[in-house]
Amino acid sequence: MKKVIRAILMGSLWLGLLAACGRGAKPEVVPTPTPVILSQWAVGAQASSAYGLPDWSARRATGAPDVNVCGDDPRAWASARGNGLEWLELSYAEPVYATEVRIYQTLGRGAVARVHLRDESGESHLVWEGTDTDDTCPGVLRLSFPRVTYRVAGVRIELDESRTGFWNQVDAVELIGVR
Repeated sequence: MKKVIRAILMGSLWLGLLAACGRGAKPEVVPTPTPVILSQWAVGAQASSAYGLPDWSARRATGAPDVNVCGDDPRAWASARGNGLEWLELSYAEPVYATEVRIYQTLGRGAVARVHLRDESGESHLVWEGTDTDDTCPGVLRLSFPRVTYRVAGVRIELDESRTGFWNQVDAVELIGVR
């Protein structure tokens, strides 16, 4: 009888020690949150030049697209000359870990040469360099890339309009990423 009591007491003691050390207890299941994908339009913009003010100004590239035809439209940004190196820089309300940039173009596709992401500290990161297609006008240049490790607050688009010899008009720039 003493052996049985001793075994029960030792078993209870052993279970108590295991529980105190976190062993033997069922692990707590904590669900992994699903990343929230955010798609947003620019809230601010500046450019190297503009064809006019307020029409064709950098501010015309903010917000959702509002030009649905291929053609010269004062509701989209256009550079002053239409034949050289230009840039358009956009800012967004909520910084995200970016996965995609969509550039809505309404005239002169083919001039986008580089796209940089600007992080919260202002540092620039090149995410795309190449030759934009001149397909479909109006059209969207979709640039997808692995999720970046820094929070993106802005996008800078560099254009080489000498490639097309004509203006490239940008109606809107969408930034997609994880909060």
